[in-house]
Amino acid sequence: MTGFGPLAYHRDVATTLERENPVAFRSLRPTTPTAELEQVLLRQTYRVDPVGHAEVHAAVQRAADALGVVLPIEIYVDERGQGVDAELVFVPDRAVLILSGGLLNLLDPEELCAVAGHELAHHVLWTADDGRYLAASRLLDAAESDARTPSEYLETARRYRLATELVADRGGMLACGSLTTTVSGLVKVVTGLAKVDSAAYLRQAAEVDYSVPSAGSTHPETVLRAWALQEWAERGPGADAMVEASLGPQLDLAVLDVLGQDRLVEITRSLVWMLVADDAVRSEEALDLARRFGVVVGGTPVISDMPTTLATETRTYLAAVLLDFATADDEGGADDLGAVLALARRVGLGDDVLRMIGAELDLGDRAMSRVLASADSPRVVR
Repeated sequence: MTGFGPLAYHRDVATTLERENPVAFRSLRPTTPTAELEQVLLRQTYRVDPVGHAEVHAAVQRAADALGVVLPIEIYVDERGQGVDAELVFVPDRAVLILSGGLLNLLDPEELCAVAGHELAHHVLWTADDGRYLAASRLLDAAESDARTPSEYLETARRYRLATELVADRGGMLACGSLTTTVSGLVKVVTGLAKVDSAAYLRQAAEVDYSVPSAGSTHPETVLRAWALQEWAERGPGADAMVEASLGPQLDLAVLDVLGQDRLVEITRSLVWMLVADDAVRSEEALDLARRFGVVVGGTPVISDMPTTLATETRTYLAAVLLDFATADDEGGADDLGAVLALARRVGLGDDVLRMIGAELDLGDRAMSRVLASADSPRVVR
């Protein structure tokens, strides 16, 4: 369907997870449902029959048509009635929607179309590209239950869920064709309110500072979801990068996901390459350290551009890497320190390296003057 599909975040995470866990990734693609699911649905729900509830099926079918879903659709209402909600139970061969609480009494037909579009968008995403985005989601869910899972996988799981909900919201908007209807349906489901002023809520969402990323664990904050819908309504796919940036901090050493970790490795290796390309820090000790970073002397840098904005802890880490090279050779002295400081200045880390030199090395004023003079002297970088 035009205008709907996974974010780049989904594609990049799926690629990374498949590369790192190929066997598990293949095993987690869509499978045929079991008979147990059928019995659970029959025992614990009210099946919304298309004859007795034609208007409900008509609203859901509108959403299916808009999203290109051509599978049989089954709608159930959970008898346990725990809150107002809608959920897709994913099976590959049909679309199974479970509604709970007073959802059908709360939403008008247009809002129901938007909410159904959100749930059906999950089905579209999970079946896209031979189920690779579902496999990624399942792998991340499984990783969260293992106490040995690295923190970057846990952060990736959180961001991936948030990205999925935002994409599903967009599916809801495409299904009903209205930003305000999608927002009113969303807010009604979240709050249980029978009446919602969508325009006022969008104004409220516009006042939020989205440079502070979402702290959500299973869903983004509702104002963020409304803001993302507004951006997509106005900019189309051009808003994707802004929406992705709202999921979590970029290149923050304290909160890295798997993509940020890979990116930081690339940045580190490129910095190391730039260092050993300078004859001033090509001692045997420095070259050995470079090899331990996976850098081949005489090769090419992994990346050609350095990010201009980095979190404080990330800057400190990169400064520490640079300082390790400056002190790798006991005889390097002021020349190696100066060469490293010169490079640090070129990539925007000069102040960080200077602070670290002052904190970690016991240099007198005269020695520090020699370092600064060496950093200011011309040198050739290959």
